[in-house]
Amino acid sequence: MQLKAVIFDLDGTIIDSLPLIKLTFEKVFEDFGIPWGNGEVLKTVGLPLRDVAASYAPGRVEEFLAAYVKIQNKYQEKLLKAYPGAAETLETLQKRGYRLALATSKRRPATIAGLALTGLDRYLEAVVTVEDVPRPKPNPDTLFKTLELLKMEPAEAVYVGDSWYDILTGKNAGVPTIGVTWGMATREELAAHTPDFIVDTWEELLSLLDR
Repeated sequence: MQLKAVIFDLDGTIIDSLPLIKLTFEKVFEDFGIPWGNGEVLKTVGLPLRDVAASYAPGRVEEFLAAYVKIQNKYQEKLLKAYPGAAETLETLQKRGYRLALATSKRRPATIAGLALTGLDRYLEAVVTVEDVPRPKPNPDTLFKTLELLKMEPAEAVYVGDSWYDILTGKNAGVPTIGVTWGMATREELAAHTPDFIVDTWEELLSLLDR
């Protein structure tokens, strides 16, 4: 079956949100008196924020979420950037005839704001967030919903992401996966979850998807 669509993860894949995420968590942890340790919470990037809040601030989840959103909104315009080459890559793929979409564990308001701020929203035909599905990644629901919106079968798409959560999500949905090494996970961490491909640069991704 011919590959027709490329579905991207958001944080650590097309948007360099890691500086913003780190600063936001640091300030929330300080406000809540949660020990920072070695920043282990950053390993949860890719999981729903509500799950992270429940783990680190049980009984105060809504407070944690509200504090996170407030700090994030304060600093996102300054810190949130598209990865260099992301826009050009999406434009090239679009010109090659691929349909482009996004499947993320981020909440919808933050997702839409980030895409608008970076200008990447113009390339995406469908955007599916954690709030649009019953179960978050690594369950397959986000990809199933994205495929439904695109009216495509799993074999007609590929999922591009930077974390092992993304790789497992693709596997659970029957969608081929491409791991990228410029986000949270190292090449070794990605390889341990056996994606179909791993790339180190946008150029490698474009070469892989050449047609």
